[in-house]
Amino acid sequence: MRKLIMALLVALLFPVVANAREGANVAPEGRKRVVVLDPGHGNPRPGKVMGKVREADIVLDVSKEVRRQLATKMPDLEVYLTRHSDSAYHANQINDNRMRAEFANSKGADLTVGIHANAIDNTNISGCEVWVLSLNEALMKQNSSRANLFADDGDELDINNLDTKSMGFIKVLTRQLDNEPRNRMFAQQCCDNIKKYGLGSLGVKSGKVWTMLYYLEGHGVLVEIGYMTNPKDLAYITSTKGKTEIATAIADAIVSFFKGLDAISSDDVVVETVASFVEQSPVAEQETLNEGFAIQLISSTCEVDIYDYQFKGYKGRVRLLMGTGTYKYKYCYGSYATREAAKSDLAEAKKTFKDAYIVHFKDGNITTK
Repeated sequence: MRKLIMALLVALLFPVVANAREGANVAPEGRKRVVVLDPGHGNPRPGKVMGKVREADIVLDVSKEVRRQLATKMPDLEVYLTRHSDSAYHANQINDNRMRAEFANSKGADLTVGIHANAIDNTNISGCEVWVLSLNEALMKQNSSRANLFADDGDELDINNLDTKSMGFIKVLTRQLDNEPRNRMFAQQCCDNIKKYGLGSLGVKSGKVWTMLYYLEGHGVLVEIGYMTNPKDLAYITSTKGKTEIATAIADAIVSFFKGLDAISSDDVVVETVASFVEQSPVAEQETLNEGFAIQLISSTCEVDIYDYQFKGYKGRVRLLMGTGTYKYKYCYGSYATREAAKSDLAEAKKTFKDAYIVHFKDGNITTK
């Protein structure tokens, strides 16, 4: 009977849990939404320069206009700029971009929007593009061979310097998997909005490992508002009309992003109430077996707090099983009598931990079977 009741609860709550994961970034009651605008570059690095026109000046103007419009369009939104004048955070560009991300993290940013202008040696290429973080190995390698010759050192991370087996990389990968769907939706909205004003769009891009995006904890994108090396784009993005229209496009996308999150906030109240009931109910407690099957989410070279951020919706429900080798700490979910029973939850786990798989354990240790 106990197992039957548990099965019924799982069946009823499965869609609710899925919605809870989708709504994980809803602001807690009493806390305002936060957006951080990051105008790229700043003295001593002006970014791209065409004659007397500097990228750092253009994107600062656009960022300030976005902030001005948001004050009217969404007055309850907290808006921060990473810089208000022609100055960078640090002499080293990698440190500078990392500190911008850390500034956003310190503010609890729900969304961070980096604003840049583009450049390339082909003057015929024009239009905006919006970048999201992707740690797909094939894309990273593909884009490393097409590095932007006009990018400052430190704007992008060299993929050869990324230790993909480190806990830091695993944490970033986990955040990316959780944030990417909404990042892409917001990025596409930016592209669609900008196109309404006549500036071409090259669409949503991924594969370059932008330093600022890599270290962000919340949602974030990098908007390239046009090509300074294209005469038509340059004339548009340096004009008062162009700056205002681009800012309007970005501000409207931000408003749509937060309205989308707010639309699901009422569902989360129900989710939290039901989840609390399930966690506290003796009937719903998962039976822990001395031997059986579990879903391994990650492995580590050191012990990790089960309430660590990287576990997302599984925080507090993960347990440590011991394995062998360098990555002997195995963090797993569930306790199943059969492999088939574990498969029912594996697909859901893979939505967050794409490399999750089923393991056999006995007396707290991973074994083979």
